[in-house]
Amino acid sequence: MSYEQIAEMYGVTKGAVYWQLRDSGQTKKRPDHKRFIPWTVKTEHAHARPVMMLRLLSRKESGDETIPDVKVRMLTKWLGEVREADVVVCYDRSMPPNPASPSTGGFYYSKRRPEDGDSIIRFDPEGEKQPAADEPKILDSPTTGQ
Repeated sequence: MSYEQIAEMYGVTKGAVYWQLRDSGQTKKRPDHKRFIPWTVKTEHAHARPVMMLRLLSRKESGDETIPDVKVRMLTKWLGEVREADVVVCYDRSMPPNPASPSTGGFYYSKRRPEDGDSIIRFDPEGEKQPAADEPKILDSPTTGQ
């Protein structure tokens, strides 16, 4: 039975059904990817390649052994490309389509700065900092070089 069907049966909302099941320990625990995806990502940006790779990285770093080999190879290749291009992944909800996210925008690559350290992302909890005047906000894709 779906949450919707149960909600209809008892005259409650789907959310109420979920909360009851969650509180009784009967729901699957959702993975927490906040370490690699700290932004509130718009729905239309949820399937951009950078965020999909960051989700895979999060799964791998958390010890998930169910990741298919082909996805592990994709992640390894992408991480190498990002490292070689010396970029970090950034997110701006208003970013138009660009080489990192050609269909929907949102995610983009930016040249690594000293303050980025070893992080693969750049995140400012008070809002994405704008790049310096001489630094382009949208950089070539590390995969296509375009």
